[in-house]
Amino acid sequence: MSTARLLVAVALVISAVAAYLLQSGPEERIAMLVRDGRNAEAVVEIERLLATGAARPRVLMTLAILQDSAGERTRATDLMELYVLSRPRDRDALAWLVQVYEASDDVDGLIESQAKLAAVDPSPAQIGRLVGLYRYHGRFAEESAALERFAEQGALTTDQLERLAQLLAAEGRIQRAVEVLRGLDERLDDAAERPRRLLFELLIGQGRFEEAAERAKRWLTAWRKPWLAAQLTQRFAARAPLPEARDLAMTSAALHPDAKLYLAKSLAEQGNRRLATALLLGWPYEGMPLTKPNIDGYVAAAAATGIPTLIWSRFSMLRSRPGEKEAQALYAEAIAAEYGLSAIAMLQPALPDDVLRKRPIFATRLALHRGQQLRARQILAEAKLDAMTAAELAQWLDFVLQLNTAQDALATLQNLEQRMQLPEGLHAAYRALAARLGRPTGPAIAIATSRHLAGISR
Repeated sequence: MSTARLLVAVALVISAVAAYLLQSGPEERIAMLVRDGRNAEAVVEIERLLATGAARPRVLMTLAILQDSAGERTRATDLMELYVLSRPRDRDALAWLVQVYEASDDVDGLIESQAKLAAVDPSPAQIGRLVGLYRYHGRFAEESAALERFAEQGALTTDQLERLAQLLAAEGRIQRAVEVLRGLDERLDDAAERPRRLLFELLIGQGRFEEAAERAKRWLTAWRKPWLAAQLTQRFAARAPLPEARDLAMTSAALHPDAKLYLAKSLAEQGNRRLATALLLGWPYEGMPLTKPNIDGYVAAAAATGIPTLIWSRFSMLRSRPGEKEAQALYAEAIAAEYGLSAIAMLQPALPDDVLRKRPIFATRLALHRGQQLRARQILAEAKLDAMTAAELAQWLDFVLQLNTAQDALATLQNLEQRMQLPEGLHAAYRALAARLGRPTGPAIAIATSRHLAGISR
């Protein structure tokens, strides 16, 4: 090869190397240093580059990470903040700052970084974390402002919208809270209760009774909860005019007929006598059996209204029905529970015996109230024990022991036991009484009787 050609070849090689070196800028050299694990050299190179003012944002981020790995947390955070100024929508950098500030217990830095991250990534998780930080640290005005801002973007969950409405209501911005809850009502499934109850309260407070009632009817139909229907009706009746209150009460009663008497009593106790009376009219309701719970419920509700005619007019109606003897006795017992036995003892005309026999325990109490002990013993002796509840059997035994000597009471129980008519619930009391008196029970009675007939002494 000639000298000229060799010089040309060398020149080409030098040009290629120079071109490569020019192409491989400082950022590429830093990247290679980091790749090779030469972090200290990379830091020096980055610091030199920063001093020239020619560093790109990514260089700041790289240096921040290197400084953090070297334990220079404050320096690393400052550099990352500088990087975020030039790249405000970098989620990774913002997430890094959130993590660092949380680890260092820097509340202000944490909240500020989380606010920026949520603005970039308005997902339910990021928004929830931000408003949770505001709430935990008592910064409710900022929480409200953030929720309202994200609500305008349509980024809030139903729970977050409910929280926004609560904060708005607490701030006195009732109309805005109602607007939020109205929109939320359309998004909720049928089972949701709490935000709707808040909307109900706010509408009542604003005097929007018609809207509150219409929404409540729709909700109650879906909820199918008697106690909740009664609660909303009572809340509504405390503020709304009578026509609107009656309309909602009737809807509630129609949805839950078994709870109608409870609702009437609750309203009467609340002071809404007219509304309670409207619910009680027409009792006994069509299809309602005249059982003890239903009769007790009516008498208690009617008594709560303070209107005696509601009680006595219904009692007169029942007394005019010969086939309703048990219902008459139950009703009389319910009156006595409300007003005392004297209210029935002085009744004219008095309740006939065939009515009182339907409720022997009540009849015994009434006879004792009148001082008729012999009549009380007769009622107890004729009582059908197999039709009594455990509580009634206990009362029957108490009366037998009260009106007889211990020996006579034992004889009564023994007679029932021998005829196999002693209820299971009284066996223990029978054996205990016999043991106290030193008398045999059960098979021992038969043995003692046989010995007596055979002339064998004990």
